Amino acid sequence: MYNLEYHQLAQHIHKLLNLIETYKFAIVTQNKKKQQYKQDIQQFIEDELILFSDISLQRFSLPHYNYYQFLLIHDQSPIEELTIGNTIKYLDTLQNQLLETHKLLQTFL
Repeated sequence: MYNLEYHQLAQHIHKLLNLIETYKFAIVTQNKKKQQYKQDIQQFIEDELILFSDISLQRFSLPHYNYYQFLLIHDQSPIEELTIGNTIKYLDTLQNQLLETHKLLQTFL
């Protein structure tokens, strides 16, 4: 695969990580826009799935596949807000999953 594809995947992972971090901050601070941030995450996931549907599955690398599976899972079961502490732990788990994919991606860059 081309390095450009790996760099683009890294950028997409960073964007999603930033959206999750913004939402996490909004939850902790009880920001009025936290619902908008949650919708931004869901919209980003939907847009990413559309982008991935245009790419042949035969061209996926392992990091692409892991990211695609993450998107599928979280498109079918969107983020639900629980208590503040449980939601933060859940979001931390999501971020760790993405960071593991990013760490794997670094071996290709």
